[in-house]
Amino acid sequence: METLKFDFIEVVSGGLITNNSNALEEITVATTGLKASSIFLLSKSLGWEQKLIAKTIGTTTRTLERHVKERKRLGINLSQNALEVARLSSIGISYFGDVKRWNEWLNTAHTQFDGKAPKEFLHTIRGRELIKRIINGLEYGFTA
Repeated sequence: METLKFDFIEVVSGGLITNNSNALEEITVATTGLKASSIFLLSKSLGWEQKLIAKTIGTTTRTLERHVKERKRLGINLSQNALEVARLSSIGISYFGDVKRWNEWLNTAHTQFDGKAPKEFLHTIRGRELIKRIINGLEYGFTA
């Protein structure tokens, strides 16, 4: 398993798991549900607006704020989406070197995304898979 320098899984899980945790530990955390406040912490760590992180995981800022206020954990789907975004961001930042360059790449239109920016596809499973595949291709010499 590759070791990633940037561990946003640890950030979003509140330290319960890391990039190096096994799948069963991640499933347990997702099933229990992440804290909404951790989603905002992930957003801040990535330099993203709260609206973007909410959309990316499939909810709204208002819903996240309500969860924080009520101290209610997120459901399994939102938790899984947040963990996937955190993992993908760790991979992206490890490849690009820092948060700023990762965000620049996410905001730049690319032919692999039909002339759109990759961030427009972060809210879907297939979009996240495509982003990961392209980063892996870049790592092995393909161009983006």
